[in-house]
Amino acid sequence: MADGGPPTPRCAGVCLNGEGGMMRQDRHLFEESLALMHNNLSEPLQTGELAAYLGITPKKLERIFRRYTGELPARFYRSLRLELARGLLHGSGLGIDEIGRRCGFSSASHFSRCFRDFVGHSPREERKRREMPARLQHAFASSLKSEFFGVEHSS
Repeated sequence: MADGGPPTPRCAGVCLNGEGGMMRQDRHLFEESLALMHNNLSEPLQTGELAAYLGITPKKLERIFRRYTGELPARFYRSLRLELARGLLHGSGLGIDEIGRRCGFSSASHFSRCFRDFVGHSPREERKRREMPARLQHAFASSLKSEFFGVEHSS
């Protein structure tokens, strides 16, 4: 430095210059935590582990998640895992217990309970809905639309 002052710290792509810089850093940390979550769906990390990888406290990670998602990191992470499970129920022939394991649930019963809380029915019922003939799905969807919007149709 020419002025003899302390050297300016180098930023790893994100600099903390005032409030805007802090928001950029938080956004960067949020995106990094999402990447960690996506890369560890079958063996989920605890909130403390995520925070340690990011070099922040668990409380800071919780504040960041509340800002960007309105949820705590653990709840958001579980939602990601359950969405993956839903996709596997629809797009694979894997057994429900195997899907639960691949999505980081310790047992089939824990997976089923979490899935039911998330979507309102069991993984088995979700799979049956996938197998419902397209014509019935359309009729079911139409009846829901008319019920929801108060529209009557003529058959």
